[in-house]
Amino acid sequence: MNTDFSIDSTKMISNVFAFHAQTHTRQVNLSVRTIPDDDAPVQPKDSCTDAAARLMSTSCAARYLGKSVWTIRRMVFAGELRAIRGKHLKFDRRDLDLWIEANKEQFK
Repeated sequence: MNTDFSIDSTKMISNVFAFHAQTHTRQVNLSVRTIPDDDAPVQPKDSCTDAAARLMSTSCAARYLGKSVWTIRRMVFAGELRAIRGKHLKFDRRDLDLWIEANKEQFK
């Protein structure tokens, strides 16, 4: 067994250890959680539940219509569903309700 290490192999080994140390500290830092104060207002993680909000994100509109996000995007680009363009697509709750009414079928 050859135990002679060149400078390059020593440097490579130290780089591997440094990389391992970085990934290990990243994993540790991700697992650290802060506990909010008792007086801090609690913000809901998902804003889809706000009944007063008139505009919805793509994911909220998809949940509202029972479709996938990509189906909602396809519907917008096909002209089947109206959306407000900006940095992100926004959907008016009234337009979604109109789409529901227009696509209802009565079964006999």
